[in-house]
Amino acid sequence: MLFNGQRRSEVGYARNCQDVCGSQEGSTNEPLRYRDDVRLMAGAATLVLLTVSVGAQTFRLGDVVARLDGYLQGYGDRLANIVAEETYRQWVEQGPTTGRLTTSRMLRSDFALTLTSERNRWVGYRDTFEVDGVPVREREERLERLLSSGEVRQAARVAEENARFNLGEGLISRNINIPTFALEIMHPRFRDRVKVRRTGTDVLDGRPGWLIEFREQNLLTLVRTPEGDAQPSRVVALVDAQTGEVLRTVLTWERVKGSIAVSYGYVPGIPVLVPIRMAERYVTRSDELVAGEATYTNFRHFETSARIIP
Repeated sequence: MLFNGQRRSEVGYARNCQDVCGSQEGSTNEPLRYRDDVRLMAGAATLVLLTVSVGAQTFRLGDVVARLDGYLQGYGDRLANIVAEETYRQWVEQGPTTGRLTTSRMLRSDFALTLTSERNRWVGYRDTFEVDGVPVREREERLERLLSSGEVRQAARVAEENARFNLGEGLISRNINIPTFALEIMHPRFRDRVKVRRTGTDVLDGRPGWLIEFREQNLLTLVRTPEGDAQPSRVVALVDAQTGEVLRTVLTWERVKGSIAVSYGYVPGIPVLVPIRMAERYVTRSDELVAGEATYTNFRHFETSARIIP
């Protein structure tokens, strides 16, 4: 999957990372490293167990990550055949500080997550049907039809084509503004590529959790530059230490000033936490701002067009 970086953005993290990542207490903990024992035949992996008391219970980092892994391994199956309506406001700020020019766009799309047979990966698909209140195609539930009939490659082409509706493509072109993309980096099948450590705690909507960092260390990064070079990603996830559920993710990169923050919540009729809000922000080398906020509603199953979310 490509991250088509603007024009070689400078190294750095999102300006608002401190706002969205939460507190960083306990960041002196040793990292938890994983290696795939199939790939590394020379030796067994070493697991550093860190214990932290949360309320009356004591949790180990290894145990929390194991719960998280179980949650992620079943997430795609439990969210399969579900489509939501995405309302996505994007804006670009350009020009001098004293007279910034702001351009905005409102997109409405169908969004679905499905498990692909290719390498057993689950992928998010977006199919835009309205731009600034003007229909760009008939609302015939095309995405549900393609995915329910198994035409995943056609659905992928539709999703790629819809990336053209992103505002600010001339400044920073991207095709990873998908709310569930950070979960792919966190998934245990890619654990040999990342370093994992606990960085603190935070609370979201009254629900406490651990802040766990996943930082890519391998040159085979999931995000690439247009030239095909590695674009290492960093995810800070707020994880319920008792259940392993993901409450929030914040995705950043080493060579791009930007972030994608996603909050998760429960909705009726869906057995797992689903994306509720996504906020993205990128700052170019010439100080242009490309940003967006998306909300997700009207979650429904592929096999029916009935609305199950009020």
